[in-house]
Amino acid sequence: MRSTAKVTIVAMTALGVGLAGCSGNAGTPSAGSSGKTSAGASAAPGGSSGATSGAPGGTSGTGAAAPCLVGTWKATGLDGKLSGPVTGTFTGGGGTTLTVDSAGKATVDFGSMKPVTFAFTVSGGDVKGSFGYGGKVNGTVKTPSAATGTWEPVGTVDFSTLTVTVDLTSPAAVRVADKASIADFAGTGTADTGGAVDAQPVLKKSSYDCSGGTTLKLGPPQGGPDTGTWTFTKA
Repeated sequence: MRSTAKVTIVAMTALGVGLAGCSGNAGTPSAGSSGKTSAGASAAPGGSSGATSGAPGGTSGTGAAAPCLVGTWKATGLDGKLSGPVTGTFTGGGGTTLTVDSAGKATVDFGSMKPVTFAFTVSGGDVKGSFGYGGKVNGTVKTPSAATGTWEPVGTVDFSTLTVTVDLTSPAAVRVADKASIADFAGTGTADTGGAVDAQPVLKKSSYDCSGGTTLKLGPPQGGPDTGTWTFTKA
């Protein structure tokens, strides 16, 4: 029993280090916060994010969306690479729905999201598992009118109903988080996972490309950390 427990603890620690590589330095809603994070806020996991209250639904701020962004989008997946203290890949996340209107009001619905699977090597050991989000995220974004550019939240983004589930499959099978609120996961879950899961999925500063008309890609801004690229198709 003692040996199994030790393996589990080591694996959970490795998981935190690994996922930190794909989360970058995005702002993290602190535990006990309203779950509304100011655009551009950044803080250490478990610390104060500088979140401010806004209009219900996180729709405060003056936004605008390029014409090709407007509509309902269904994710085909999230893909990225892990680098730094770990090396590996992550892929999955299909089924997530994104809606955007011309004023930049955006909603991300993770209700039908498929798990994101990951595999990486850290300290000579292989770690595998999956994670998925639940709930919805609401906010307002501002972009240029062009089909490519920078997508950036304005005002506040409401992450208060966002949840996360994390399962480790190797080197030990353990559920690290079970539909935990993102604020609680980033706070009390820090000891186990390093506050590593991206606390601001989709509605954060990103590069966008909707030049194809029916395909949208949201990825890390030029020069930013690799947090993976979301690919959506017009619903």
